[in-house]
Amino acid sequence: MRKNYLVIIDESDELKNAIYFAAKRSVINNANLIMLYVVRPAVNTEWASIGNLIEQEETSEGKKISRLWSTVVEEKFKIKPQIIIKMGDKVDEIIKFLKEDKSIRFLVLASSTDSDPGPIIKSLSKKMNDLPVPLVIIPGLISEKEIDNLI
Repeated sequence: MRKNYLVIIDESDELKNAIYFAAKRSVINNANLIMLYVVRPAVNTEWASIGNLIEQEETSEGKKISRLWSTVVEEKFKIKPQIIIKMGDKVDEIIKFLKEDKSIRFLVLASSTDSDPGPIIKSLSKKMNDLPVPLVIIPGLISEKEIDNLI
């Protein structure tokens, strides 16, 4: 079974570092790259149809962002990432997915470029014991050249 690296796709600026590291490691280790986007379910909507519309728009946006990053990875690293879209609480879905897919060896995230580590890292830090794989955090301000030197 090939090992996999998991990256969480979102709209953050630092995501590029997590993807660069995970894609580079995937190539070096002959591994797969999985990109997971988690859609937040619509809450507090008075009508179900409005909630469904919000979720459809969010899912569409997640697919669009994921495809853009997939194209970047394919062009730069010559590998085709697997895109997964889930709906639910982001941290709960990440942990659930990691527990379900036994081929994932590392969860790769990048810290925010400011003093706050970022919402996913902050939320995951409260549930570290629930993670079945190591969490790799790439500094948000590190350059690709510096990442290359680490790998």
